Amino acid sequence: MWMQKKWFMLLIWFVTTSFFFVFAAILISMFRFGPTEQESMSFMMGMMKAMETSLMGLSMQVKEDANVQRLLFESVQFAFPLLAISIAGGVYVRCRGKV
Repeated sequence: MWMQKKWFMLLIWFVTTSFFFVFAAILISMFRFGPTEQESMSFMMGMMKAMETSLMGLSMQVKEDANVQRLLFESVQFAFPLLAISIAGGVYVRCRGKV
């Protein structure tokens, strides 16, 4: 009989497990109250602190610091000729057939 097959038992197990988790999620969402004002403020302060160390916070610090802007400008000017030299060197080595 097909109800005693392994695939059917596995299907029933997956269906009952998924219904259990759906029912649990519904119960949790129904009986869980919203966050308090203190929890919201704590969350927002944590997000602001995390933003200071993120890439967006770093870019804001770079935008305000004149020394870092000058250093960044000089390093970019130095990087493009180095990139062109390395590409030309790679093409030269590749065309010579030594690699």
